[in-house]
Amino acid sequence: MVAALVRRPVTDPRMSLPPSSVSRNSDTLIFTPTYNEQRTIGPLLDAVLGLPEHCDVLIVDDLSRDGTTELLAARVATEPRLRLIVRSGKLGIGSAHKLAWLYARQHGYSRLVTLDADLSHDPHDVSRVLAVLDGGADVAFGSRFLPGGQLDYSGWRLFLSRNANRVAHWLLRLPITEYTNSLRAMRLERIPSRLVESIPNDGYAFFLNCATQFVRHGLTVREIPIHFRDRGNGVSKISKSEIARAMITLIWLTLDRRPWFRRVKKN
Repeated sequence: MVAALVRRPVTDPRMSLPPSSVSRNSDTLIFTPTYNEQRTIGPLLDAVLGLPEHCDVLIVDDLSRDGTTELLAARVATEPRLRLIVRSGKLGIGSAHKLAWLYARQHGYSRLVTLDADLSHDPHDVSRVLAVLDGGADVAFGSRFLPGGQLDYSGWRLFLSRNANRVAHWLLRLPITEYTNSLRAMRLERIPSRLVESIPNDGYAFFLNCATQFVRHGLTVREIPIHFRDRGNGVSKISKSEIARAMITLIWLTLDRRPWFRRVKKN
């Protein structure tokens, strides 16, 4: 079987990889996490597997309840470039991304691309961020807030997303416009070992922390404008508690660049 399919409890299910004998078909791995994405995962897979870059695809599914898991298991049986890890339940989007980093490193991929499974991201933008890596960048971000970028949110979600990134930019003083979007491409050999895998955030705050670490460790980060579409099916999975944890993470990262705070931590 070409999938790494896990349904049993493990010591740390958030960050545990099952044994796998699956070999690489590409130097590039595309990753997306799923939870109840039955209506969108098929079109997404059709699009990314059809890209001219001929990438492998990894999905970490948190035991979806709407048939997503079964759909993926059936697809894996006929698609040698698709890998699937099924966890025991909802363990956090950040932990799923860290698991993908572990998988990519252990299997010798040179590039990793991440995106959402709900078609908020245009799958063809994967080729665009990979082209940025080919142009010399260590990391490429899709940004909703660069000139030319678009965001289809409205009301409270638009206010929250736009102002969260503005506040992060103002507090962290980093030369990027996008801190919370997951469309990213990375050259793994240029990312310090365990820089991402050791990030403590298991939820949405992971993206903020990860972007900050990339820039603070001197990596070349470039952004391209993207059109981020509101999901056509289902509802957003970000909760009020996730928003609160992201705010705490932003405060911690802001203090972490101050010398007196670093001395306090060491003590």
